[in-house]
Amino acid sequence: MKARRHRGVAAPVPDAPNPSPEGVREWEMARDDRAPRAARVCVQEALVAWGLTGVVDEVLLLCSELVTNAVVHGAAERIWACLTYGGGVLLLAVDDGSPGRAYVREAGPEAESGRGMAIVEALSAGWGTDGPRTWCTVTVPEGGGER
Repeated sequence: MKARRHRGVAAPVPDAPNPSPEGVREWEMARDDRAPRAARVCVQEALVAWGLTGVVDEVLLLCSELVTNAVVHGAAERIWACLTYGGGVLLLAVDDGSPGRAYVREAGPEAESGRGMAIVEALSAGWGTDGPRTWCTVTVPEGGGER
């Protein structure tokens, strides 16, 4: 996986933090079954570097859900992800090249999939989509969310 700037991932979205250059990490990865794990590793490294270890678990789950959604429903060969931090807010955005918009759907009790965006909605402070890019925000408590 290589880090690089991608045209749309870092564009402002509602409630986006205004990060310093140190509070921005961007990645590009193949759209395949290895992408969710690769993205989690990168996100965890960024959160630890920023001293945000108290929110690691929920942000890694959000990352898994957004990247898995991109793998399953994306249109491009590559996925781009961006994590920004500023003003006590984390923003995770994933761009999969698909013109379709992510949405929360009702998955039946026997369904083996279909809960990803419901998890994102439940765990994040907010989320949205503009077609190829789906994003979510997490409010970080003072002290980096340490419990």
